[in-house]
Amino acid sequence: MSEPVAISSAEVPGPVPGLFSNAVVCDGIVYVSGQHAGGPDGPASDSMYEQAREALRRVVTLVEAAGGRRDRIVKITVLVTDMSRKDEVGRARRETFTGTVPAATMMEVSAFIDPRLLVEIEAVAHL
Repeated sequence: MSEPVAISSAEVPGPVPGLFSNAVVCDGIVYVSGQHAGGPDGPASDSMYEQAREALRRVVTLVEAAGGRRDRIVKITVLVTDMSRKDEVGRARRETFTGTVPAATMMEVSAFIDPRLLVEIEAVAHL
């Protein structure tokens, strides 16, 4: 069994130091922490679609930083603050994934650490 290795990318904001890693690879599996569209000034858009696109971009970027590919993402978990807007997230997912799409779970949550955030996505990929 290999040792877990933290993965980061200059294209994805870093996590709070000492609390978690953006992604960890171990034994050929990449575990990506929940990604969102937030930044130092909050999300760039209040559109759930745009926030989902950015969260997915960050997920893919981290998988690629670990040596993986978009088509090797096998599972995503999507958290949203308003399930009635799930079609916006679906649109972003269809634009991101083609062919065999990842297994997925979507849940509604009451809020994220920044109340302007509307969606967060975590993933698992095989290298």
